Amino acid sequence: MVDSVNNTAGALGALKQLQIARREQSQSETRISSGVAIASPKDDPAAYQTAASMRGEIGGLKAASLSLGRAQSIADTGIAAAEQVSTLLLQMRERAASAINNDLSADQRDAFNAEFSAMKASLDAFIANASFDGANLIDGSQPAGVRFIADADGQQTVTLTGRDFRAGHGVVTLTPDQDLSTPERALAAYESLGVSITNVGSQLAAMVGEGRRIETQVGFISRLADVLAAGVGRLVDADLAIDSALIQALQVKQSLSAEALGIANSAPRSLLQLFRS
Repeated sequence: MVDSVNNTAGALGALKQLQIARREQSQSETRISSGVAIASPKDDPAAYQTAASMRGEIGGLKAASLSLGRAQSIADTGIAAAEQVSTLLLQMRERAASAINNDLSADQRDAFNAEFSAMKASLDAFIANASFDGANLIDGSQPAGVRFIADADGQQTVTLTGRDFRAGHGVVTLTPDQDLSTPERALAAYESLGVSITNVGSQLAAMVGEGRRIETQVGFISRLADVLAAGVGRLVDADLAIDSALIQALQVKQSLSAEALGIANSAPRSLLQLFRS
């Protein structure tokens, strides 16, 4: 072995190990502070690309969730209004049944007719105001229904059916000009209201079914987003326990490297003894 004051292999080796330990400690500290083990493609290109793709899908699911949330609100608004319409039709039918009697005085018939007219106005108001975010499912303004995105890539959709609950438009067979002014007209209104109540009940059941399908899709989207988020975490998140233990080990390694460096640097000084001799 050649002793030299210009090149000390032991010192160079100890210095290299010290530098490696410091670099690894810095990387571990960065992972702990950020919580991320793969922050850029250079850390792990394949994992980074996979995580980026999964993040994109999560973003798409969030957009779908917002769309379905709007669908839920529109559906709930329509259902609530349809329930009010059904209740009001039942009340109107009761008034019509009372007005069929032939023994009513003119004042009594006028009172029944005025109340019936007010109920028809309320019916129109319920239907006209059953709107959320500009969409009304029961006033005939959405003949093609309202479509909403239901998946991450926008390929799957759900549709809320548009209906028309306005008087005289099919579901509610009571026409706007019907009243209780005579027993015969009261009987005709009573019969129309019976058919209307049945029709509204059928439509309401279908609307509830559509709302439940949307709720199911919302639950699926939420669950899928959670699974993808967990998958991204497993790919790129740092293991804090491992990195904490690694830092402790690297600190010990640096101490040992510094000690070895001191020993290696002291070796050339022994050459001076040769000259003193």
